[in-house]
Amino acid sequence: MKKKLYSIVRILFFGLLPVLLAVSCVQTGKRTERAPARSCLDCHPEMGNAFKDGNVHAPVKENRCAPCHQPHGLIGGLFLREPEPELCYSCHEELKPSSTQKSIHQPVAAGRCNSCHEPHNSPFAFLLKAPAAETCFSCHDRSLFQKKYIHAPLEDGCRSCHDPHSSDNVSLLTSGPDTLCRSCHQVDNTSFIKAHNEYPVQSGCLQCHTPHAGDRPKLLKKNVHDPVDKGQCDACHRVEKDKVLTKDTADALCLLCHDTPQNNQESTHQPWLQEQCTACHAVHASDYKALLSKPPELLCLDCHDQGTRREVVIQQESDPGIDGRQPADPVVEPIQSVHQPVAEGNCLGCHNGHDSGQKFLLKQDEKTLCLGCHKGAVFASKTRSHPPAKGQGCDTCHQPHDSANISLLIAPQATLCFGCHKRAADERGRLSLHRPFADGNCVGCHKLHDPKSGSFLKQSDRNGALCLSCHENVRKTGENIQTHQPVVRGRCQRCHAPHSADFPSVLRQDPGELCISCHQDIDRGIQRSSVPHEPARQGECLSCHVAHGSPHEAMLNKGQPLLCLSCHTEVAQFWRKGVAHKPAIRDCMQCHSAHGSNVQGMLNTGRGELCGRCHQLTGKEFLIKHGNIQPGSDSCVSCHDAHGGPDKGLLYPVGHAPFLEGTCTPCHSGGAK
Repeated sequence: MKKKLYSIVRILFFGLLPVLLAVSCVQTGKRTERAPARSCLDCHPEMGNAFKDGNVHAPVKENRCAPCHQPHGLIGGLFLREPEPELCYSCHEELKPSSTQKSIHQPVAAGRCNSCHEPHNSPFAFLLKAPAAETCFSCHDRSLFQKKYIHAPLEDGCRSCHDPHSSDNVSLLTSGPDTLCRSCHQVDNTSFIKAHNEYPVQSGCLQCHTPHAGDRPKLLKKNVHDPVDKGQCDACHRVEKDKVLTKDTADALCLLCHDTPQNNQESTHQPWLQEQCTACHAVHASDYKALLSKPPELLCLDCHDQGTRREVVIQQESDPGIDGRQPADPVVEPIQSVHQPVAEGNCLGCHNGHDSGQKFLLKQDEKTLCLGCHKGAVFASKTRSHPPAKGQGCDTCHQPHDSANISLLIAPQATLCFGCHKRAADERGRLSLHRPFADGNCVGCHKLHDPKSGSFLKQSDRNGALCLSCHENVRKTGENIQTHQPVVRGRCQRCHAPHSADFPSVLRQDPGELCISCHQDIDRGIQRSSVPHEPARQGECLSCHVAHGSPHEAMLNKGQPLLCLSCHTEVAQFWRKGVAHKPAIRDCMQCHSAHGSNVQGMLNTGRGELCGRCHQLTGKEFLIKHGNIQPGSDSCVSCHDAHGGPDKGLLYPVGHAPFLEGTCTPCHSGGAK
């Protein structure tokens, strides 16, 4: 009904709207002028006042919200007309980078204009969020620009040399490096030539000098090639017609001083073997050791690209020639762990740069190399470290650089561990599996290097410490908590298997059999009972008891009488509307045995004797109440309901007519008349 009414209103509104507008514009046959549209600030003046200080974005200064924001319409909220950066480029198209440019500032490439700029106003130029230098240092390490010697243009800010958005030159430079340097340094001056050992240097400034700050005079890089440091430029260069030339190729000149590579080692770096020294080294100076042309972590990756993901083929289909199916595509998995030297870019921590007597240019044999960082007392000890495959080393289990698995493992834990532990692998087919075992998370419980307990456990299993690290709720605490003794002693494996079992909850045996293995006296009592409790007879101990602990007596999973009532609901039929037998609502065990009995009803003694514990079954008063008839010692329940009844006498609601009338003589002699 509401939808129908809403539809009618819409039709009337939009149908009559043009007519109403036409009428509003016409008076006595003449067209009237429309009232000027209201701006956002007419209703929201506080918004305009909030953005008028400092440097103000042009649309804001002109009180024009619409160039950037959608009007509210029927839905409240400040909505941009376009997402960033398209919205910004709608006015600042000249700042949009092109794919042909050599360098683009990372925030610009990511389209995050507001990482540097405020959209409305700012106390700083160019609507920056902070002063120009501080804006740059929010991403760039300030310490690299605050050394002993500082390049003078830094005092004027980064924009002296760099474009903040994009550039046709490297490193966002406003012009080519040498051109930029020559804009301040007069390379033809005598003083400049003298400083360069009378060589007419015109280019290659960044081969020797650092552009920002350094610890050496004249901003020389940290490490300087010995001939350069000694001013022996003529060792490699000559001057012809005011041009600096090299006497030979750079790689050939290196070998005039440095040893010629020999292919007589176990492994040799190919660039060195091919006499390509400049593939890795700078010729004049470098901020990196061994005159490397780049940081090792970048230089090595020019050829040895580890990437950010590793391709792992986990399944390969049959050849197409056999059944027509194509081979499976490799499965790409993200890297989960990285060796610390790799993460730090310290390739030369493990590898030589030129050659080695070991494979893979390693500095030492694998075992010795690994133990250089990893304590030999732990990782070389058979008692403190899981031994690798016979005759093999760390690479039995671990990758040297990075891995799609934790701890640099060469394969998922389950695959790796079960490859050797066949018996444990077979346990995966059992009914109940410990969750870490089912997930293949072996290190959830085990620590293979420097374990805290036997079986390479990550924590001692003494007092249940290992199990309680996950199952802390098992050991309940409190004044009224009764705890199962194996739990108190931390003997979890007395009942549970560590990996798997054929019974629920990873129990080593059927729950009933497991319980009686300790509680043999109870089992003997059940076996001798002519009337056993059915759950006890079937070994279903957990239907009444909590295995680990409970606030109730005998570790019952509910208090009395609620536990018994969960099965014997008929017992309480008169408790709400009637009268309950007091022992019944207090504790069923006052009259009944828990596991079994030789008395019908699982009573813990004969009926007459049981009733006689509370009731006087002889005497004048008793006889009067029973019509001067002395009942038999075990006949109480023939008239009375032991759990409750509709009235105080707890008599059964359905009875023999003479009995209900109080006339016993038709059947009994000497009784009431």
